[in-house]
Amino acid sequence: MEPVKGYKIALIGSELPVLGFKLAGLTESFKASGGEEAEKLLKELLQRQDIGLIAITSRLVRQIKDRKLQNAITNSLLPLIIEIPEYGEKGVESETLKMLIIKAIGIDITKNV
Repeated sequence: MEPVKGYKIALIGSELPVLGFKLAGLTESFKASGGEEAEKLLKELLQRQDIGLIAITSRLVRQIKDRKLQNAITNSLLPLIIEIPEYGEKGVESETLKMLIIKAIGIDITKNV
């Protein structure tokens, strides 16, 4: 029986989240200071077959201008791309969690039917 291939988790963020995730053992952590750097890193990670999840900070997501990458952030399932709040960012957590739930199950459970 062959072992199951595991996927890696990657992070694209500013210096502080990248440092924190590296200290926690995440080796695929990449620092981006702006949208162009984040776009380049995201394109590279999307091409890799060993990446199963890409976490990217919300500040960088807002700076991404490439429509194909914006679409990938919203719709990609493998790798799954999630937006995480930047350190100290207020009010983003609940919206990010809502989007993750919608992406995972396909419906908005917060809307009244």
